[in-house]
Amino acid sequence: HLNIDNASIREKLAPASFYSATYRLFKLPTLEAACEDYGQAVVYRGGIPHHEAQIVLDKHHVIEKGKVFPVCGNTWLMLHDTRFKPYFEFIGNTDKHYGIFAGCGTPIPFDNNADNNLACC
Repeated sequence: HLNIDNASIREKLAPASFYSATYRLFKLPTLEAACEDYGQAVVYRGGIPHHEAQIVLDKHHVIEKGKVFPVCGNTWLMLHDTRFKPYFEFIGNTDKHYGIFAGCGTPIPFDNNADNNLACC
């Protein structure tokens, strides 16, 4: 929580909202604009220091060790084509397209509903 003690500044800032976000950026030329569903999944094998039981990529991607976790094509690529590859088992390919993951990525990271539990890729 940010406290503004100066009343004049507080009044000017009253309608503003402040957010902070951390981004993991991947320079991959084949990423799609949206979270497309190809029926792919990953299994986290463990092994990443300080993340033995699970790996948290973002609020929609909490991947437990040993559990099959459905992912969109982009997440699959971000894990498969990067330093994360040795820590995952990869299931599926892009042969069949099932559409888009509903609501995936559209409100992130600044959604107004903190209790939003939309499923994602």
